Amino acid sequence: MEKIHLDIFCDSNEKENEERQMNLYKKVIDQYSDVCSVDFRKENKFAHDDYGVFDSLLQLTVVQPQFFEGFHEILNKYGFNDKTYIDYAIKKITRNVSNVEAFLEGLARIGLIKDLYDDENKFIKLESVLGTYSFLPASEYYSQNKEISTYIENGDLARNCHVNTLLLLKTLKQGEAVTAKCSTMFNSSYYHSYYRNNGMVCDLNINCVMNEKEYNKIYSPNIISVVNFENLQEKQNIVKSKCESTLEDLLEIAIYEEYIVKE
Repeated sequence: MEKIHLDIFCDSNEKENEERQMNLYKKVIDQYSDVCSVDFRKENKFAHDDYGVFDSLLQLTVVQPQFFEGFHEILNKYGFNDKTYIDYAIKKITRNVSNVEAFLEGLARIGLIKDLYDDENKFIKLESVLGTYSFLPASEYYSQNKEISTYIENGDLARNCHVNTLLLLKTLKQGEAVTAKCSTMFNSSYYHSYYRNNGMVCDLNINCVMNEKEYNKIYSPNIISVVNFENLQEKQNIVKSKCESTLEDLLEIAIYEEYIVKE
């Protein structure tokens, strides 16, 4: 029997979503450039593409809130999800990036953030007009686990969600690896894997551990596949016996279950 080529299914979905997103970045940049009479592509010499230009504008209009209203008005035309600002805030805190304080102060000045403090469990609590979220850097949550701590310290976490999640599942030998389609800032979707156990989610891409219900409010995952340590090998064997793929293991399983099993 000829094997199923899973990359075709995955690439088709991701290409369509990426093209839609890039088209929206372009439209926002063009409109804001017209409003300000500034060519922001030329102004931003370090951006490699329209996403880079868009990303710098989004952050600039928070750090300098006098520009926020005009930029946000354009974003709203294209169905921008305001919880993106919460996502940015959490990532900046958990990754400890250089402009985290300026970004948080900007969100407070425009009224999105109400308060930020450590709660009784030493989690960081962010109160906002879009909900309250408690979280902790995964590097702190797993500080006593040498294997995970070393991986976080040395790994390229940001673009390896499927690898990150599989590492947690294999190391901890409990909980579940979840692969889902999560919501983007313009309410499209992308494949993403994260680890969950006892109502908590660990997303190593953003070095973050938080309550699953709160995580779901931000990222709106549409779950495709759930893998535990006991059935991991079985699922891997089934997919590899029936399919050809260059995808990471968890994504392979998810694409197979999304497109093949459901048919």
